[in-house]
Amino acid sequence: MNTPEIHTDGNAVAGLLQEIFIAEITVARRLCESCGEEHPIGAHRAYSGPGTVLRCPGCGDVAAVVSDLPDEYVIDLRGAWRFSKSP
Repeated sequence: MNTPEIHTDGNAVAGLLQEIFIAEITVARRLCESCGEEHPIGAHRAYSGPGTVLRCPGCGDVAAVVSDLPDEYVIDLRGAWRFSKSP
């Protein structure tokens, strides 16, 4: 049985991802997967060390881990992040 491919590679969403991640990040909202509360990213608590950890202001769960390495950034996002579309 032949079935058509229903996927493409990540290049197909490159334009969409660039549009999303250029947005003002501090006003983006995040729905916490632990407590279910939604807060703007600017309200999250940031802890600095070898990287930066953002924590939910409601429950303290990890929202993101960002590492700034010599040749790249490594980002781990958790929960649902909501970005408003530009007018």
